[in-house]
Amino acid sequence: MPARPTWLARVPHILGSLQAETAPPFLDRPAVEILFGVRRRQAIRLLRRCGGYQVGRAFLVPRESVLLFLAAQRADEELPEIEAQKRHVADFLGQARQSLSLPRIPLPLAPKLSAITFAGLPPGIRLTPGRLAIEFESATELLEKLFSVSQALVNDFDTVEKSLGAPTA
Repeated sequence: MPARPTWLARVPHILGSLQAETAPPFLDRPAVEILFGVRRRQAIRLLRRCGGYQVGRAFLVPRESVLLFLAAQRADEELPEIEAQKRHVADFLGQARQSLSLPRIPLPLAPKLSAITFAGLPPGIRLTPGRLAIEFESATELLEKLFSVSQALVNDFDTVEKSLGAPTA
């Protein structure tokens, strides 16, 4: 199946521009490039498909011919499918934006927490081979202690690995 032209999704915008009172009666290649959002060669192909003709060095097409061409394209069954895909992507992006706006939980962290080591873990955290035990009284305290463990692993991984009896590489 050949690739769909990128300008198909712009058909409603193109029709609106061409139906405006200020739209010119004839379109040349640069106008088609801008209107359809295509490059030179594709604009020339579109001009030919719309029944354009050459006048001197310019290639022109009547505005009515472009409108008829677009009406035929709009009646094509692919356009509703493209619009459905566009709506699907917009819905997905809306859901992604909503998930990004989830509430942030502020943690009152000690200033030196980013430099914590395995020996400096807060009380209530026990790390033994095959087991991590954390005692906590609130969800915030649990988050603080989990963060402490993660920072200790980052900052002092060799000590943690040796204390757990894991082989070093």
